Parts: sequence; structure tokens; C-alpha cells
Amino acid sequence: MTGSVTTMIIDILTGKFDIPAEEVSPDTVFDDLAVDSLALLEMSLILEKRLGVSISEGVLTSGQSVDEAARVVEALGAPAAVGPTAV
Repeated sequence: MTGSVTTMIIDILTGKFDIPAEEVSPDTVFDDLAVDSLALLEMSLILEKRLGVSISEGVLTSGQSVDEAARVVEALGAPAAVGPTAV
């Protein structure tokens, strides 16, 4: 279930990158939020630390939606059900 990882990505976008919550949904594409490659790399590092997976540079792209990114992260071995975390 991508819901938990999706929620985690949304939390990172709204908490770490100060994107208004009303602008972010599972269908939102990173490019529409002006999330650049540096921000995606930073998000990858945060997700690696929280989920214990290795995310290579370029795995998350600006053309992905939040939900697509969550599915990619889960395919790398991230647990499907993760608890709440602080940003």
C-alpha cells in the first residue's frame, strides 16, 4: 500500500519545503510544485534515512507524481506500512 509512503512524501513537501498542503495531493506532479532535482535529491536522502532503503540519484524525477514516487520507493524495499514521522 503506497498510502503511507505517499503521506510521508507529502509531509516532507509541506514541512521541509514549505509547500502549502492544499497544493499537494497523491496526483500532484513534482514539476507542478517547482520541485527541482536538488530538492528531489534532498527528499531521497530523507526517505533513505526514514525508511532504510537506498535511493539512487535520478530515481525520483520531476515528471513523477507523488504517488508514482511512493510506488518507486516501495519497489526499492521500503516498508508499505510506516508509522508517522516528524519532518
